[in-house]
Amino acid sequence: MRRMTLLTLASVTTAALAFGPSVVAAQGYPGGGGGMGGMGGMGGGGRRGFGGNHNGGQHHEISEGDTEKRFENMAALKPALKDIGLDNTQKDTLKKLEKAYRPQLGDYGRALWTLEQDGGADPDSVRSIRSGAHVLRDQEFVEARGLLTADQQTKFDANVAKIHADEAKREDEMRSRMGGGDGP
Repeated sequence: MRRMTLLTLASVTTAALAFGPSVVAAQGYPGGGGGMGGMGGMGGGGRRGFGGNHNGGQHHEISEGDTEKRFENMAALKPALKDIGLDNTQKDTLKKLEKAYRPQLGDYGRALWTLEQDGGADPDSVRSIRSGAHVLRDQEFVEARGLLTADQQTKFDANVAKIHADEAKREDEMRSRMGGGDGP
């Protein structure tokens, strides 16, 4: 059953990678499809422990639930909506949007955890899962943006650009810590 879920998720990820960025760009979201770096607070995605001390120190194992929760948290729109005054209708609709995306993003967390449990994950597989989650999260941004006024969209776009820049910076820092290679 788990294998079937993982295979289904891998198929969805492949499709999202193939069609996601163009769909996001076609939706009119400026810079759509970007921000494929880091996992907003995820830390390193190293084998089994998602970071930790790789120099022989204590290595913290992370549970499936924790991994799922970290991916689910990507659905939070609060950083993208920072300093944007919303009316009650917008707030309610945006909460529903977050609620719809949360379990879908959690599926990526479970897939990554399962991949790690099956003997470790190669960097390409980890990147594929992360990228799929980011494509899905960017689709959520597109939908959220469509619920805003033109003035609100300007601030939203700036907030999302900052989110993507911060993720890229974390990804670069992680690569640096891992020896400058093309790590996950």
